[in-house]
Amino acid sequence: MTVDCSSAAGWWSQAKQCYVSSLQDPPDFSSPMWGGHTDGALYYCTPFTNGVSFPGTNGYTFWSAAPPAGPAAVDPAVLAQDALRSVVLPSPTAGRYPAGTLADGRPYTVVNAHTWYWTNPGGYRATSARADAGGVWAEVTATPTALTFSPGDGAAAVSCAGPGTPWQPSAGVWSPSPTGCDYRYPGSSLGEPDGKVTAVYGIQWSITWTSSTGATGTLPQITTSSTAEFAVVEAQTVVTR
Repeated sequence: MTVDCSSAAGWWSQAKQCYVSSLQDPPDFSSPMWGGHTDGALYYCTPFTNGVSFPGTNGYTFWSAAPPAGPAAVDPAVLAQDALRSVVLPSPTAGRYPAGTLADGRPYTVVNAHTWYWTNPGGYRATSARADAGGVWAEVTATPTALTFSPGDGAAAVSCAGPGTPWQPSAGVWSPSPTGCDYRYPGSSLGEPDGKVTAVYGIQWSITWTSSTGATGTLPQITTSSTAEFAVVEAQTVVTR
């Protein structure tokens, strides 16, 4: 059950399991309510009934040397991490050209060709989520910043801003990607296991958050990934079916 941190009855005391408020117009120290104390203060404890009236739930008065502790302050940075756990970030789709099929069934690309790579733009967009607790909220936003392509031939990953562009016949067979999302394999994959490379696609996500307290911040970058296996062949040896 969720209990508000404060209400018209006062502030919530987890230790006493009730809403606490200072007693208005307390009696003098001769009253039994003070229990012989001449310091501290008198407070009233109102049980939480969720709006339902039960016998014996009218509350009671008690003495305390110091005000009973209220709920711990909610850290919006912690809430932001909670919100991030509810965000589902998509992995990239492994779009590629050249993307034919060899006679033995292996997909392929071509040595020295501009191998285009891209992902579905529908998954390459910012997404947000919010978490609330104790009257405080934090909203986290994951924003894609780059599409990466690790070619699988030992070379470093390349990247481009944006989801890339799917190849169209009007672009020509040997042209580079207009968005810079391409890689040129310098040699074939004959020496690789099964004669194929395993390329890794990645979407890099920048994570920022804001909150109802005015606090803001960033969280560590996240990368979602997917893989694709294909042969890299010399153009003159390409056999399609």
